[in-house]
Amino acid sequence: METEHSLLDQISRKEAELKEQCDVVCKEAETRIHDARVKARNLREEAEKKGAEEASRYMKEGLSKLSEEISSIHLAGEKEAEEILKKGEKKVDGAVKQIVEMVLG
Repeated sequence: METEHSLLDQISRKEAELKEQCDVVCKEAETRIHDARVKARNLREEAEKKGAEEASRYMKEGLSKLSEEISSIHLAGEKEAEEILKKGEKKVDGAVKQIVEMVLG
């Protein structure tokens, strides 16, 4: 009977030892999972931040180029308007002379 009791004690101790080892392994696994989640969240946040910065930079470059094109178009339009005005002013005197000649006969 004592041998049976001794074997049961040994089995109980071994079960307790294995449970303790299992608890340690489970705790380590939980810690690793938590650390991996934290790392993944940080990586995602960093990627989102970099993506937003890149998008902002790209948009600013695009707006800058667009602004330059708009300025170029404005300048070209102003130059063309000035040339047309000069041509028109030169022709006003001739037109007035022709009108006067037509009226006077």
